[in-house]
Amino acid sequence: MPENQSLLHQLEQMLHWKKSKKFYAEKLQITEDEVDALIRELRNAEAVENEAEVGNYIGELEDTIVRFIEDVQKGTGEIVVNTKEEIKSLEDLIEKCKIDTDKWEITKYVQNYWGNIEHPYYQVKAWLGKKKNEQVFQDSFISFLETYQPVSPEIMSPKFEQSKADACLVINKQDSHLNKLDIEGNNDIEERFATYIQKVETILNQAVLSNNVTEIKYIIGSDEFNSEFTNTTTKGTPQQNILSYHSAFQRICDHEVNVINLLLQRGGDVEVIFVAGNHDEFVGWHLASWLETYFRHEDRVSFDISPRYRKYVSYGNSAMMFNHGDALKPAKLAGLFPMEYKEAWSDHDNFYIFTGDKHHEVSLDFNGIKFFQLPAFSTAKSGWDDKNGYTIAKGEVTGFLIDFDYGITNIFKQYL
Repeated sequence: MPENQSLLHQLEQMLHWKKSKKFYAEKLQITEDEVDALIRELRNAEAVENEAEVGNYIGELEDTIVRFIEDVQKGTGEIVVNTKEEIKSLEDLIEKCKIDTDKWEITKYVQNYWGNIEHPYYQVKAWLGKKKNEQVFQDSFISFLETYQPVSPEIMSPKFEQSKADACLVINKQDSHLNKLDIEGNNDIEERFATYIQKVETILNQAVLSNNVTEIKYIIGSDEFNSEFTNTTTKGTPQQNILSYHSAFQRICDHEVNVINLLLQRGGDVEVIFVAGNHDEFVGWHLASWLETYFRHEDRVSFDISPRYRKYVSYGNSAMMFNHGDALKPAKLAGLFPMEYKEAWSDHDNFYIFTGDKHHEVSLDFNGIKFFQLPAFSTAKSGWDDKNGYTIAKGEVTGFLIDFDYGITNIFKQYL
């Protein structure tokens, strides 16, 4: 590169520092007058470039001209479009500029009209941002679900006895960490599936002895996978897993199909509620979306897969809040409950909050609002658990039987 061109390039890179001419002169080892001359040359080059973009005579603009600039470090892009045809929509802009929507999202764009009836001329400027890995993955996953054609088996509803009272069974699957690597070597994920299903089946058998289980609230998500597809928590803390993401996702999806089919055999309607965890907020939502698609023809299964962090449901005389428990303290949740569920609050006499996250059991009473923090549905211990002494709490599968009129009448526990 000629010396003058080299100096121009260096000065162009330094101008964004917004320093004095003396500073630039010392850095480039030239005089301030030479800095002035280089700045004039840069400005002249910029003016020529702008003139070339716009064109001295609009009527000579036969084709659409697209100028694209990408800032690799910031992960942003900028597109300037000069065209004789008006760009009437975002879709039109994407098509005319051939924007790769798998890579970019358009954060803002503006369109100006310069010209007249004989010589119409439009200029559009668009600002682009690179999609995050999570967004790219989520978009491709949703596209997959649009064409997915699963077939779920038909399962007959159980017969209910008039002599038994109706009840709802709540199985709040908190902190199951199914793909978590156990430092003691208990890393057979299929064995974990089988053990969990056996414990759920025992709880179902206990529940139907005393009541007609007309509804089941089944909460999924909440650190079920142990990590995102990046092998880290949602915020980026590295995790050790048993299987690769793809293998774990497929197997855990199949496992949840088996669990929901079991619930349908013993209970009436099943409502599957997604509650985001702090380890797998995105992949937990992908699981819930996949299951909703799989069971879309099963009338007795409904889903709530919204990304809201607190979910509210009712059964009979009882109102329930579900939250993972990683962000808000129990007293804060109790304070939010009557305000966020105010449209149905006065219709109930029994109020329950169910959380997890801390891997051990806590129960509290906030002026009649009963709070339950559930133990982990897992026995796996990581190196971090061992280092910090979190090795004593037992893993449990817990079920709450809620009578239609009286609220919780039984709490079933099966130790893992």
